[in-house]
Amino acid sequence: MKCPLDGHELVRQRYEADIDIDKCPECGGLWLDHQELERIQDCREHDYSEEIKQIPNLVNQAFTMALARSKPAVQCPSCDQVMERREYGSASQVMIDVCTSCRGIWLDNGEINALELFFERSGSDTAEIRSGFLAGLMDFFD
Repeated sequence: MKCPLDGHELVRQRYEADIDIDKCPECGGLWLDHQELERIQDCREHDYSEEIKQIPNLVNQAFTMALARSKPAVQCPSCDQVMERREYGSASQVMIDVCTSCRGIWLDNGEINALELFFERSGSDTAEIRSGFLAGLMDFFD
């Protein structure tokens, strides 16, 4: 597979636990096959405790998001379809490129760290609150 940004051959390497990803040796971008990002999210191998203590630079994140939105669309390195650019999840402030055909994800250099920090900051409390809210809402309609 070739990097959708610079055409270099992607190199397969171990990221965390038993998760293999494809990385561009030139730009540092990452190709994640379907469900690999979810597996990375579930794994807690990297320690982000010091980064979590720091106050996020929201102005810088907003500027980075605006730049990411303005970039041209890229071709999927796996199936050659035009990828869709969108913010990951809700309020992550990380733009990712998603292939709607093979469901792979392209992450520019540094975006995997930003996502892992977002996962750590969100924690499991967010999922519990969300599921509790949705369950209560469903009870309201029943």
